[in-house]
Amino acid sequence: MQGLWSRGVFQKVLRTSLCPQDKVFSTRFHYKIKRKGGTFDKCKVHLVVQGQHMKRKNTDGVRDYDDAFSPVPAASGFRTILSLATQLHMFTDHVDISQAFVQGELLPGDGHNGNVYISAPPGYEEDPLNVYRLLKPLYGMLSAARAWHTTMSAFLQREGCETVGFEESMWKVTIDGHRILLGAHIDDFVLACTNRQVLDAFRERLLDTFDGTYEGPLEHYLGCEIARDLVAGTT
Repeated sequence: MQGLWSRGVFQKVLRTSLCPQDKVFSTRFHYKIKRKGGTFDKCKVHLVVQGQHMKRKNTDGVRDYDDAFSPVPAASGFRTILSLATQLHMFTDHVDISQAFVQGELLPGDGHNGNVYISAPPGYEEDPLNVYRLLKPLYGMLSAARAWHTTMSAFLQREGCETVGFEESMWKVTIDGHRILLGAHIDDFVLACTNRQVLDAFRERLLDTFDGTYEGPLEHYLGCEIARDLVAGTT
């Protein structure tokens, strides 16, 4: 909750300020155990909107969201990056974005007149006169993944990145004569480049823009264990 408040995810508003078409969606906490290589890593919790009650078109003609599609790379795309990194002797880094969805921007079609309201989180004493108006997408919203992908893509385009073929979550960019390959599976990034300094600088710009962590050289990604030998040129 401290992370959500610090990122300006929502603000309190009076229920009396809502119009009859506005909905207030309930919320709950979602708990998850995160593992690396099959062993315990950490416990995670997300405040989520009960998005199953959101509809693209309601009987009264008011939409709760406009579009929910968000691309992710195919498994073959991730393996292709690893194959190219092996052949071209690239360094491969892993970056994890913290609370990625709430670092996106709401889409124009979200909510009635651009407003999405939620009730107070379970277990929090709240004045019944108030509700929360979302200023950022929240987990559980059907459009949250698309909102994050749109925000993240805009940053990569500003960096000069271009998508690869039909994959809208795989990118390439050439900086100072060195090509960077990037795959983004929602909040998990794999970065590959032959030049350590160019790769470090790009990664730092990514983490200056979005709050996240550098997980070091790629070892675990999407349930896979990766073992690389840069000297022998094997993966």
